[in-house]
Amino acid sequence: MKLLRANARNRLREAVEVKLRKEFHKAFYSFFPNIHKIRMKKSHVLLVLDAIISIAIIAGILYYIGADKIFAEFTNINYFYLFLSVVFIVVMHLIVSYRIKMLLEENNVHLKFKDILSSHMVGMLLSDFTPGRSGYFATAATLKYNYNAPSDKAMLAILGPQALDFIIKVTAGTLSMLYVTNYILKIGDGWFIFLGAIIMVLMIAIMLLLMFSKRFLKLFSFMFSIPLLKRVYVMMDKMQDSSHTVIKKLPELIVLLFLSLSAKAISWYFVAKSLGITLNLDFPEPIFYYFLQPTLTILEFVPSPTIAGIGLSEGGGAVLLSLFGITAAKAASFVFLARIKTTLVNLIAIPEAIKTMKNVKDSEFMEN
Repeated sequence: MKLLRANARNRLREAVEVKLRKEFHKAFYSFFPNIHKIRMKKSHVLLVLDAIISIAIIAGILYYIGADKIFAEFTNINYFYLFLSVVFIVVMHLIVSYRIKMLLEENNVHLKFKDILSSHMVGMLLSDFTPGRSGYFATAATLKYNYNAPSDKAMLAILGPQALDFIIKVTAGTLSMLYVTNYILKIGDGWFIFLGAIIMVLMIAIMLLLMFSKRFLKLFSFMFSIPLLKRVYVMMDKMQDSSHTVIKKLPELIVLLFLSLSAKAISWYFVAKSLGITLNLDFPEPIFYYFLQPTLTILEFVPSPTIAGIGLSEGGGAVLLSLFGITAAKAASFVFLARIKTTLVNLIAIPEAIKTMKNVKDSEFMEN
């Protein structure tokens, strides 16, 4: 009898709790009828938090240096040099797009150059707002959905050169940081800033293994039990069948990589000149910018709650330039102008990005 009464009390309590919960939800939604429209996934919340932190870092830079001093530098811009910097960044995009076209054609995928360029620009646009600039892989998605390129061939045309690009950047950036920490700052323990280099090395290793190692790929065979991930696995497996073309075209890829890095370095050199920045060095000044860009790229990979290293790379760039005798206002102006100029150029990809989003269907992702 006691057991029956206990069960009855439990059922009554549960019924009351359910009733109260329903009434609470009813009252809550009567006050906030559109709350369901602003619910965000965890990934969206993290993205918003990253954006807030990036903005906070930039605000801190503006406050510490003085926003008025930075804006004053912008009023004295030499627009001829700024125009030249834009010209060379466009040249860089053309070279990278040709690199993609070369690998696609080596795999019997023939697309118009302008379509490849448009796809590349979508990746560049999204890379401006994604951690580790991972959004650049949207280039492969655009080639697939907008121009019917096989997903495995499109991914190979992106992944192969990107691995080489990372190898060059992590080497140059690490040498640059060693020089700064040991000869400029004279500190022997700057391990934290090398975290980005370590992460890039791990990414390079993963990229190479995904392209060339069947044994490594088999570690992810569990993906077959998940429909979408199964397509990713199949795509990577098919990509490995064509990966020999990266080795075959390695000499050409290295030359094109050097040309694209040169165009980027010269673009940054002209950004500096547009602000009246001159460095007193024991070597030709443009060489400095060959190493500055990889160094800031490594900073973007340092684990931090920011979007694509925004704020962190700006702060790091301002500090690096100040170490070479550049005023804080000019140094900060340089990194902000370089970022703004690049993003404005990439904005031309918005129509193509919208077209890609319209064509994307998760159920068909990576099917050929």
